[in-house]
Amino acid sequence: MKKTLSLLLSCTLFIFSGVNISFASSLTDSNKELNTQQANIERSITSQSKLPLQKIKINPLNSKEVEGTINNYQLQPETVKDIREFAKKVQNGEITAATMNIYVPAVSQEVTLNSLASTLSTSSNRTYTGYNNKTYYEETVTYSGISSEKEINKTTKSNWINYLNGTITEVAKFFVDKGLNAITLGYWDIAKIFTSGIPGAVSNYTEVTHTAKLIQTVVKKNTYLVMDNQYYFGYKGEYSNTNFQNFVNIPGYAQVNGLITEVKAAYTPSFYEGDKKAWLNYVNGGYVENFNNYSYGNTSFPAM
Repeated sequence: MKKTLSLLLSCTLFIFSGVNISFASSLTDSNKELNTQQANIERSITSQSKLPLQKIKINPLNSKEVEGTINNYQLQPETVKDIREFAKKVQNGEITAATMNIYVPAVSQEVTLNSLASTLSTSSNRTYTGYNNKTYYEETVTYSGISSEKEINKTTKSNWINYLNGTITEVAKFFVDKGLNAITLGYWDIAKIFTSGIPGAVSNYTEVTHTAKLIQTVVKKNTYLVMDNQYYFGYKGEYSNTNFQNFVNIPGYAQVNGLITEVKAAYTPSFYEGDKKAWLNYVNGGYVENFNNYSYGNTSFPAM
């Protein structure tokens, strides 16, 4: 059954007090929302898996740990490529508050690290019977983090009220086997994102800038057809949760937090039919569906 996660997040208010601006929300709110995304996605993964799963946490800042996990669990090339690309972005500072978790078929607790390789090489411990009564194997990895801050709109105090009367839209763009598609995830009234006016001491000609950070958790699932103990890549699909932390920036004043938007869930078209897609496409090298970017207003944020 297809499941869509939808979380209604509480509205955050900020107030102005003289020259100094105070706010009810804090930067820790972004981390809290990220943790909420991760917890809900983990429940979704485990509840829908065809096999009992084991979660392996990886610190993307630790290259030795990343490579050690890849080797210990004999991960497939497509998964390895995704893991290394994400770790590089984190290490380059493109993503903060980053976490990475791999979900693999659970093995007996009696298995030691020395015998892990031989245990994982036994296909009966890793596979399931799926579409067309064929044997399949899946590797699932979750990637979470907060993007760098980007400008959404710049105006002046005198035009701020006009900006508040508008709306802002989130659009997810994704590839379906090389073709780029888009889906609108949500609309927000800007006046509900920023609930107070600009301080009276600010000149009408002063620039007021709306910036935002993308908070995202994405599930990347690779599905393989297994024949004669060989793994044939068949399908890559993704599921994502996204929302945005908003800020107001006024020269000479402390940055102010606005509303963190409602979480929006999206999945690529065949995410819940990975085994079927794998069977139909493994002979052609596999079928790939992946998110490319998320636009918020006219600003684009890259997908993980």
